[in-house]
Amino acid sequence: MLSLSLAASFSAHADGCDERSYELLLAAYPGSTSETGDNGELLRTPGAPTRWIKLGDVACKVWPASPDKTLLAVRLRHEAADGDVDVADLEVLVGDSNRPRILQRYRENEALTSDAMRISSVTLDTARYRLNDSVTAFGVRVAYSGSSRVNPYASTVLNLYAADEGKLRPVLRKLEVALDRGEWDGNCAGEFENAKRTVAIDAKRDHGYAGLLVASAGQSSRAVADGKDCSEKTVAKNKSSVRLAFDGREYVVPQSLRGL
Repeated sequence: MLSLSLAASFSAHADGCDERSYELLLAAYPGSTSETGDNGELLRTPGAPTRWIKLGDVACKVWPASPDKTLLAVRLRHEAADGDVDVADLEVLVGDSNRPRILQRYRENEALTSDAMRISSVTLDTARYRLNDSVTAFGVRVAYSGSSRVNPYASTVLNLYAADEGKLRPVLRKLEVALDRGEWDGNCAGEFENAKRTVAIDAKRDHGYAGLLVASAGQSSRAVADGKDCSEKTVAKNKSSVRLAFDGREYVVPQSLRGL
């Protein structure tokens, strides 16, 4: 049975989810038990291999495009305690908003690894990605951050999932939608760059799915010491747009737009 403290932990992090969502987790992982770890309450899955779910890691949201469904993105940790390298499976669940049952699911083993680049968050993106008249996708965003002070780094990638012919599957993988990185001396002098990308739906279709229009806007800057002052100025700005076509299985992401 899900403990009250575990339920409260989940409630504090869930977005638009109510008590039914606790039951959805138990429906997805029947026989799970709660235990206390170094980072608070965990849900331990039964059987082998054992996985641990930290409730603060779980993203949960009632799907605006279909309110009778509740979406969950679950990090299934391979170890209960944090380590130098943390490995987790990612399972995306589509649950029934009215009763505790799982309608669809997709799991990718060892999809989430934190080492030099740590995973800072996993969130749901419920913008209306309408791929055709009958299929609407939703997204999972994974944010990474680096630990180096003199080489700051942050990146967010977007994956899209769609249920076609009753089966949930990824149709877009690791599109980098945000990037901030740089190299500096820890005091002032350095070079930095950032990029933001948005995704829109194209009217033209390939293999039955609409194309994705990815608009990028970025800039690079340089900081230099000027006596006791530190000044930073923009040295370049750029904008671009690219269309991602669906190849019948998934959207083709060029290497220049692919994240971690």
